[in-house]
Amino acid sequence: MTVETMTKPESRRWSYPKADFAKMYAPIEKLSHAVKLRGLLRAKFALRRADPKSCYLHTAGAYDALTAAMLTDLGFEAVYASGWQLAVAHSMYPDIGIYPSHMMADLVRELGRGIEGLRDRHFYDNGGSVKDAPPIFADIEAGFGGPTQTFALTREMIRAGAAGVHLEDQDPAERTCGHIVAHHGVKRSKVLVPTHKWIEKLIAVKAAAQAAESELVVIARTDAVDGSVPGGREGSVEHAVERALEAASLGVDVIWPEFNDTDIDGPRRFAEGVHAHFPEQILGFNLSPSLHWGEAKAKGRLLSNQELGELGYTLQFSTLFAFRTAGMALETWLKGFRRSGLDALADLQLVEKGTLGDEPRTRMHQKFAGTDRWLTLEKLAKGQSTRKG
Repeated sequence: MTVETMTKPESRRWSYPKADFAKMYAPIEKLSHAVKLRGLLRAKFALRRADPKSCYLHTAGAYDALTAAMLTDLGFEAVYASGWQLAVAHSMYPDIGIYPSHMMADLVRELGRGIEGLRDRHFYDNGGSVKDAPPIFADIEAGFGGPTQTFALTREMIRAGAAGVHLEDQDPAERTCGHIVAHHGVKRSKVLVPTHKWIEKLIAVKAAAQAAESELVVIARTDAVDGSVPGGREGSVEHAVERALEAASLGVDVIWPEFNDTDIDGPRRFAEGVHAHFPEQILGFNLSPSLHWGEAKAKGRLLSNQELGELGYTLQFSTLFAFRTAGMALETWLKGFRRSGLDALADLQLVEKGTLGDEPRTRMHQKFAGTDRWLTLEKLAKGQSTRKG
């Protein structure tokens, strides 16, 4: 048989199913994450007189794609990338700033994937309904060094997709958790850097955003309520206010003073001290599980989110809420599983069916992760029909 007489094999004609693929993933938000977060904070801050019930944004820390997806699914308006939760969940480190600095940028990328995946799954499963993408603000500790290290880390955070970062005034080499811990019964003191050293690194944060031609929400945290410079003045609310005024003069978006108890007196004095000079300065508040909120509630002295919001603490976040709740559930159920195996798994499923009058989102674990959507993508790529029946 000659070449001329060979039968040409039949070929299949392909067409790209653009309209079908468009149903599979949520549209990417055009608004910058930082602009979105800043706009949310300013709008809520402005409501502290007119509509106090809506004058704050509160959220919890996320430490992996799943927790970020859950916060997104539940409608939280922002996601916090907590250094504490990163340290313990990824390295089993305590909250003394000992994990490598690049890990936070890696975490922000992971949280972004969780948010993206949840939004795509929701869009596909709900006929084109679009779920808001909560912007991520993240912990850069005390900058992991001087201004140059802070600058470099901030640029990495921007590349990773962070909408905002917070930087504190503790000495990086001596850093301890936000709430003073005891070591063998002796409290570990917070060692602060001189105020100008803190400001220098905040300037580096702003410079990194400028270099990246990017917006960035800058959150200045001070531990001066109960921390001090070696040989310097003792910690106090007044000391924290003085430092905050210098940060406010630089034009930071949010100032976060770290308090060590559940009383309203300190937060009120701090807010009044700052707002006497900078009335439009937004404040932040850590709803930390390290503080004894349960005892305060039992005594009828529990603060409210609204009360804090009216004082100007618009950005409210709980660094450890997800870690503490997940840890409690894991310990409870794993103890049962270790003790009684399959019987405990059966109990788990019975509880899942009756939880809060509805099934938890993760009970159908494959559905939660968007299996239907991914299988549809696979069929479309093969040129197969995705129609039912």
